[in-house]
Amino acid sequence: MRKPKGRLTDVFALPDDEFGKPRTVLMLDRLTHVPEAGDVLTVADQNLTIAQVDRRRFRDCLTGWKMPGRGSIAVLVNKPSEALRPLAQGPDRPVVTWISKDELPWHFQTDDLPTFNHLNETWNAHPNDVGLKIEQNDQTLLAQMRPNPYAYREYENIPSITVRLSGCERYRVTPMNDHGWYGGQCRFSGLAPTWGEFYEISCDTRDDMDPTPWVKMEGSGTRHFHFYLRDEALEVKAQEWSLETNSWLSVSIPGRQQCPRLAHYQTKSRCTRRE
Repeated sequence: MRKPKGRLTDVFALPDDEFGKPRTVLMLDRLTHVPEAGDVLTVADQNLTIAQVDRRRFRDCLTGWKMPGRGSIAVLVNKPSEALRPLAQGPDRPVVTWISKDELPWHFQTDDLPTFNHLNETWNAHPNDVGLKIEQNDQTLLAQMRPNPYAYREYENIPSITVRLSGCERYRVTPMNDHGWYGGQCRFSGLAPTWGEFYEISCDTRDDMDPTPWVKMEGSGTRHFHFYLRDEALEVKAQEWSLETNSWLSVSIPGRQQCPRLAHYQTKSRCTRRE
């Protein structure tokens, strides 16, 4: 069984507690799981029982500053800081592991793990107001959203982008947001490199672990695309994808409610399967 792991980034001391026990805070990031009080942490050759975990976690929240893993967290151990502080002072931050007192998620108990291909290295959805709109066009799924102009300045004057997924066999929009992802509620929490990105996930995607129903379409694509947005996650089984900038016009159809229609496509990039 694989152990949860993280990286030690800082060590600092607190005053002794009321019983005279030493108190040292360890700052950890790049977590593959969130530790709990009572877990046994291994740092170098030392085994430390975690006395307390700070529940206030720090997240990048799509501001453009990447923090790999599930954020940063502080844990308290009853060990003098003098023996631990040198571990965080070298140029290479040490990797720490721990033994959990509770049952670990499924991916710690198997070697058949999915792989993640990051697809949106030069663009992303808006961090605060995604405005996701889904449209079916025969075998193509169009996911229109606002771009992130803060981290990607070239999108400052682009009102919306569309992820075009052709050969779509099915899709769903789940309620998985950042709080759920960092809280370990997503089946890929601790596996996906970071929240708020667009991935192709290969191997076993464990679709049965999310109860959200799928919407069927007429395509036959089997590639799994997964986009973590601000308040939801878009999962799609499709053949390929492309990113397009677009403008929207309001089209009035007699006898029907006025609705927006895609007026212009400009392909920005395309991804096909890497062999």
